Amino acid sequence: MSRTKISFVVVIMLTMFLSMTAGANASNTEKPKELTKVVFAEAVRGEGWLPIYLAQELGYFADEGIDPKFVTFRDGPVALMSLLNGDAQFCIIGFEPVLMAFDKGEESKVILTTLDSQPYTFVSRSGLKDIKDFKGKVVFGGMAGSAPYYFVKTALRNAGIDPDKEVTFANLNYGAELVAMSKGDLDGGYVRATRFAQVDEVGGNVLIDATDPVQHKAIYGSELFQATVVQVSDAYIKEHPEVVQGFTNAVYKAIKWQNKHSDAEVAKAVSPFFPGRNIDGPLIKVLRRCLSDDGQFTEEGYRAVVDFCIANGVIKKDIPMSASVDQTFIKKAKAQLK
Repeated sequence: MSRTKISFVVVIMLTMFLSMTAGANASNTEKPKELTKVVFAEAVRGEGWLPIYLAQELGYFADEGIDPKFVTFRDGPVALMSLLNGDAQFCIIGFEPVLMAFDKGEESKVILTTLDSQPYTFVSRSGLKDIKDFKGKVVFGGMAGSAPYYFVKTALRNAGIDPDKEVTFANLNYGAELVAMSKGDLDGGYVRATRFAQVDEVGGNVLIDATDPVQHKAIYGSELFQATVVQVSDAYIKEHPEVVQGFTNAVYKAIKWQNKHSDAEVAKAVSPFFPGRNIDGPLIKVLRRCLSDDGQFTEEGYRAVVDFCIANGVIKKDIPMSASVDQTFIKKAKAQLK
C-alpha cells in the first residue's frame, strides 16, 4: 500500500475515533434526569410499612424518578389531614382513619397494603396477668381514632370491660408505653409485636398477641386484616398517574427483595431509617408473620377492616372495596415486574 493510501486510512480512523470519543464525552456530560419531588406523610415511623423504607434505602424510588421527603406525624388522623389539604402526595397510614374520612365525604384511594394482618399486642405491667382485671386502670392506645386505639378498645370490650367508661386512656407518644409501665404510671395497652424483647426487659406480660392467627381472629373476626396502607388523593391520581405508578413499582420491587432475602439482610438494609432503634433479624422474623407478599388486597382482608370499623362506630355505613381501593397500580406493577 502506498504512503498516500496509508495516510488516508489513518486520517479516516483517527476521525472516527475522535467522533466516537466526542460522542461518549457528550453522553457523560448529559444532565441527570430531574427527579419528581413528593412528600410522604407518615402516620408514624413504623416497621409495618417496611417495603416503603426498603424502597428508599435500595434506591428504587430514585430509579422510578421520585425524590421523596418523609414527614412523620404523631398519628394517622393528623397525617391524613396533610394529604387531604394537599401538603403531601402520599400518606403512609392505617386504613381506619381513611375510611372515617371517606364516610364523611373526603374521598381518596388506597393503592396498596404492606401487611396482611396486624402485628399488635396488648401488654400489661408486671403484676397484672389478666385483661379482665383492667377495670379502673390506665391504658394506652395511641391517638383516639387510630388503629391501635380501636385494637385496645376491642380487646377490652371482649374482656367485658366498657372502654368508654371503665378505663382511662393515657396520652403518650408511641414507644414511651413500656417505660411508663415500668414506672407504674401505666397499667397496659397497645405495644408493637416487634418489641417482645423490650416487654421481657420491663417484666411485662403479653395478654394478647395478634400475630397468632387464632388471637388475631378473636379481635378482628378474620386472620386477614389489610389495614396498613398507602393512600393517595383522587386528584393526584388523576393528575399524576405516572408518579403513582412509579411509587407502586418501587414498593413492589422492595416487596420482592424482602421476600428473597434473609431476616438479617432485611434488617441491615432498613436500619438506617430507624436511627436509635435496634432493627435486627429477630424483629424482622416476627414481622414476617404479618407482611404482605405482593401488596394486594383481598376481599376477605378488606371486608374485615370495614366490618371492624362499623362495629367500633368508626364509620356508619358500608364502603365497597371498589370505592376506596384502587388496585390498578399494584396489579400493573406485579404484571410488569415478574
